[in-house]
Amino acid sequence: MKNPVKQIRLPALEEVLNYIQDVAGASSRWINWQIIRGKRHIWWETDWEVLSRWAQSIIETEERLREITQRENFLKKYIHKYHAGSESARAALPDFIEELIALDHEYVRLERIYDTLLAGCPVGPIKSGYEWIRKEPQWYLKSEWLRQDCARRGGCCGRQCKCCESPPDAMRRKGWGHCTAQCACCNDELEDGFRLTERNRRMLKPDFDLTVYPWSDYSREMFRAYIWSLD
Repeated sequence: MKNPVKQIRLPALEEVLNYIQDVAGASSRWINWQIIRGKRHIWWETDWEVLSRWAQSIIETEERLREITQRENFLKKYIHKYHAGSESARAALPDFIEELIALDHEYVRLERIYDTLLAGCPVGPIKSGYEWIRKEPQWYLKSEWLRQDCARRGGCCGRQCKCCESPPDAMRRKGWGHCTAQCACCNDELEDGFRLTERNRRMLKPDFDLTVYPWSDYSREMFRAYIWSLD
């Protein structure tokens, strides 16, 4: 139920906050403006159920786009490796190529879903905050919490390779981000002697649910990091 008091807008205050936004946006103090957006969101946004479902859906879609991008990178790596290998190794190439084609179609489909979700976000601080931070292609590196979360889950931020800092495909910007269970490096037992176990594979998939109240500590941190890029 919406609280009518929270629907009141103060034009003078809006002008001041918009001015602060312009100043913060033109400086290196981006985090201050994100914090201000967060405070405005808490006070003015009233339909938490709608916003929570939206946030859950768009974060899950981003995660799936990363999984596809990382899986494509994994397959391309092995196509290159097997192409110069034995005849039995080359026999696996058609299956890899067929999967790559299917992944390309799935990426395009999810990209359309993502754009639809973004367009459907309620207008307000949460949408402006999300869109503003996504203007930076490697926005996910701004959050120390996301880096630590990747490392804790067994991803490359906790290893010497630091693959998260090197996007796998310039044409898949929506698929840039921290490690998923499809990360090529995490799945290669030849890299640093590391082999991705089933337990680690489950750990690489974040377990959060923004549609269930009260939020767990992890869900709350996911929301702050993915929507606001705050720690």
